[in-house]
Amino acid sequence: MDSSPYSTTSEIFAVGGEDYLKEGHTPTTLPERRDEILKLRRSLKPAARGAGAENTFLSGKAGQGKTAAAKAELAELEAFADAQDLDLTTVFFSCEGISSSYTLACGLCEVLGGENPNGHPMQKVLDHLWDAMNDIGGTVIIVLDEIDNLGTDDKILYSLPRARDKDYVNDDVYPSIIGISNDLKWRDNLDPAAKDSLYDDSIFFAPYDANELRDILSRRASKAFRDTSLVYETPDGEEFELSVDLDDDDGSLATTFDAIDVDRADCTLLRIDSDVLSDDVIPLCAAYAAQDKGSARQAIKYLRKAAAIAESEGDARVEEEHVRTAQGEAERELIIEGMEQLTTQGHLALAAVTILELGGHTGIRTRDVYEVYKSLSDHIDADQLAQRRMRDHLIELDMLSIIRARKSASGSVGGEAYTFELRVEPSTAIDVLEAVSRFDSVDFDDLAKNWLNEQQKLG
Repeated sequence: MDSSPYSTTSEIFAVGGEDYLKEGHTPTTLPERRDEILKLRRSLKPAARGAGAENTFLSGKAGQGKTAAAKAELAELEAFADAQDLDLTTVFFSCEGISSSYTLACGLCEVLGGENPNGHPMQKVLDHLWDAMNDIGGTVIIVLDEIDNLGTDDKILYSLPRARDKDYVNDDVYPSIIGISNDLKWRDNLDPAAKDSLYDDSIFFAPYDANELRDILSRRASKAFRDTSLVYETPDGEEFELSVDLDDDDGSLATTFDAIDVDRADCTLLRIDSDVLSDDVIPLCAAYAAQDKGSARQAIKYLRKAAAIAESEGDARVEEEHVRTAQGEAERELIIEGMEQLTTQGHLALAAVTILELGGHTGIRTRDVYEVYKSLSDHIDADQLAQRRMRDHLIELDMLSIIRARKSASGSVGGEAYTFELRVEPSTAIDVLEAVSRFDSVDFDDLAKNWLNEQQKLG
């Protein structure tokens, strides 16, 4: 019988270690976010005294620890409330896929009261929500992750923070909201009354720098990989090594530090000692992510993919070349995802550039793209934009790193001149476009040949 390519053990990953490199893992401590967590703690402290927490807005790009910080600090508050027998309820609610106050209110009713009043008028739905809060009583903290999905529909964001002042809820009920958003400008578009009532405090999570990402990756690596430990230095200059116990409930470094009676906040991470990671793996993952978005999620993805690539190639050690391969694959996946999420007009602009490149055209000008674009629009029966508007979609593709737009020396009267080229392989763009139903009847090779023949006739 042939041996299987699968195995129950890994020479690189510790048993259960891969979970620490997955997006679903929430760390119990975030030392790089100490200042932000202290600000959030100030907002939550009134709840520890049986009153309402401050309404708070957490903002910053994806992968900056906003949700993890909120979960970690609310876990601390919940533990305190249990010990002190305080009446506290916390709700984490993702607004992904929710674009209206109505849908959000129905979802909160279901979470808090067990019943979804969908189909009733908005006021009736809000009455259900207030009744659910009255039944629960005490301090109710609602965390709305990805709150910007609501757009400008801010009715519930105006009503919830004022529920107590407006006597929508009983005197013993203290509702508050923690809003989390990747869109730094979203709050600016809210109605002034909603904006003023919603956020007493605002906390910005700046992108991580390379050193912070290195420390984050080192902690994750100590949990994820075999024969991997961290070397710290005390304020007195004494070095000591930590190995995380993966049999612990969460494998947290906090537990390990407690066991050796050293204050983690006073210690400095010097290096990581590992038999399965070369010295440059973590710094390179951190540098790639810091140069791009400063995202911990992105850096962890590079590390996870690099280790998986090394393992798939039969290597017992992760090296620099594995990281470079992982970064390239991750960027390609991101670009493909960006292409898949384009609008019809974005797909048309991409298809036009792709056809011209297949036809051997280089230094593609806007007017050439537009001629092919018009033909494609007719072919798939799509609305046809003016050339200037079509060019805006080309510029957007450049921002997404799908095509490259270069300004040429001069343009037509009243506008700038550009040339365009694909940043991805034409075959990759075609694979994405052919998966779009409106492009089912488009034969890219034939169109490219037809365009080339037309150019030869004109030449």
